[in-house]
Amino acid sequence: MPEESLPGFLLRLSSRLEIPPSWLAVRCGLTERSVHNARIPTLLLQDLPGTTAQNFALATGLDLAEVSALTLRRFEPHYSPLRTAYRTPHRTTTMLSARWAMEFSPRYCPPCLRGDGSAIQQTWGGPWKLQWHLPVTFVCPQHYRLLESVCPGCRRQLNTSSSGRFNLITSPGTRLHALQCRNRTESAAPQARGNRRCGTRLDRLDHASDPPPGLIASDLDRLLALQQRIDQRLFGDQQGPDGTSYFEDVILTAHLITLSWPAAADLIPSRYLQTRFDEHAAPIAELIQASQAMDLPSRRTGARAAPADTTQRAALLLAADTLLGEQDQTSLREQVRPLVQTVRSRAPMYYGQIARSLNISPRFAQALATKSYSTHGHRNLRTPTRKHRYSVEEVPSYLPKLWFDTYFDGFLDHMPEDQRPRMRALRRAASLQLVKLATGLSWHRCAEPLGLTPKMAAKLLASLAKRFEPVKLWPEFDRRVDQIADHLGAADERINYASRRQSLAEWRMPSEEWHLLTGGIPRLRRLHEQGDPDVGTALAWGGATQGEPCCSPIVRESERKDRDVTSLTREISLLQRDEMRGARLHLRRRLDAYAARLARACDRQTNLQVNIDDILSEADLNAKTRRPHTEWQSSGD
Repeated sequence: MPEESLPGFLLRLSSRLEIPPSWLAVRCGLTERSVHNARIPTLLLQDLPGTTAQNFALATGLDLAEVSALTLRRFEPHYSPLRTAYRTPHRTTTMLSARWAMEFSPRYCPPCLRGDGSAIQQTWGGPWKLQWHLPVTFVCPQHYRLLESVCPGCRRQLNTSSSGRFNLITSPGTRLHALQCRNRTESAAPQARGNRRCGTRLDRLDHASDPPPGLIASDLDRLLALQQRIDQRLFGDQQGPDGTSYFEDVILTAHLITLSWPAAADLIPSRYLQTRFDEHAAPIAELIQASQAMDLPSRRTGARAAPADTTQRAALLLAADTLLGEQDQTSLREQVRPLVQTVRSRAPMYYGQIARSLNISPRFAQALATKSYSTHGHRNLRTPTRKHRYSVEEVPSYLPKLWFDTYFDGFLDHMPEDQRPRMRALRRAASLQLVKLATGLSWHRCAEPLGLTPKMAAKLLASLAKRFEPVKLWPEFDRRVDQIADHLGAADERINYASRRQSLAEWRMPSEEWHLLTGGIPRLRRLHEQGDPDVGTALAWGGATQGEPCCSPIVRESERKDRDVTSLTREISLLQRDEMRGARLHLRRRLDAYAARLARACDRQTNLQVNIDDILSEADLNAKTRRPHTEWQSSGD
């Protein structure tokens, strides 16, 4: 039948042939044990190996594609836990998702099991759906109801075993209808012959429970919408920005919510769902505390497993999806950080596993990253990258002042005045952090793409660490740079600052152009007569590339040649001041106009020669209209 699972197919076929499933499994090559004591391997639900699949196809009259469709292999391309959990079961980094890979005790929908009314389904019932074995399936969209998690007769999960060992089909040596519960009744001794089985028909609508009395219609609507989004991902119709790592993100988020409960209670929309999930999470928190006190293995807490109850599981997945739905990176980090901190203090063993998770999305990894800064360097718990719409080449090496004023307004108010770093240090640090967000590299390795030296980055980090750590200002710094990253990623206009730096690496302002720029300005006679175009070269380079003029190639070259740059850097600093009037303001307007034309020429990859007459006309017009001076920004306009 369409959507049918391997165990469901075996149960239906054994009912039609009136033989126990164990006999059928032996004859189809699924097990080599005796027909009276056959144990059908559970991992066959994930995939049938080549020879086994061929033998099974030959015995049942199916083709190999139909055989493969009975296993969870069809979901592997999109449901990532299936690809990792049982392929490398001993890796620590897969332990968190192993219990979320597949379920041997499936959820089920009684109306679906009742069938579609056709003659064959009236006799043998509808299909046991393969998707019911996935832990992320909890709603039947067709019948607008939560899936059942227990048998209405024995009130236990399906396919359970008193020995704790799973079998693909419980009691495979017993003849029962495909839709009957095969659980052993509690009154029967495990060793006794002829143990009684529950036998409850699971398709009986009079046995099907109504929606939980506390579950309101809006909750069910939310859960149905979430299931539909999950189904779109499972069947490959919608992968989203994080691709197949979505489920790894959801599972890791589910662990954070469970282990930090009730810190994330506000992510669950109704009081009823919060109360139901509390029934699952509160005992786990008690067990974790007890296991730490008694030094017991953490695996005994059951924290890694999905909640057995469908309503509890649905509430947890809804909370996880709500948290991951934060589109703004800063908001995501602000939501995640308290959960991480709680887990870190409450369950350090689990926290270590979370810290080593390798398969989550870069975006979620960045939100999870916890940092330790010191005067000796910068270390990350992990070095995540994050998906951006901007590239490293689009990061200015010196944060534009307009951006700094917008996003760092009031930042230094958190510090004593005598401990505040210079604005120029913060602007340089913000650019380094933007590169780090995109690459996951440490600051000293982020320096080179910006045209800085690793030594400068290390010195800057040490200086800021001395000022930030006493007042715990690093998280606030990160938050503000995250906002700049979001702004940069959302910008329509893309500027390749790296290309500009490359184009201007060997460029020098001609002496005659500097002479014209400084000419005709009262009170600027000394600078005009001095005739040093290196000042103009550094400032025009800084305006065009959004870099620090004192770090420009012309200054670096002079330092390498052991020239005295004191006079040069002093003149550059005087022309960089925020508050300027008179002659220097007039010259600065000319230099800003010059830099804007130079930047446009770099972007268009045309001749770098600038029409000085146009520059003088534009700058002088601005001076006459008393247009206020603002530091030239990144648009090149």
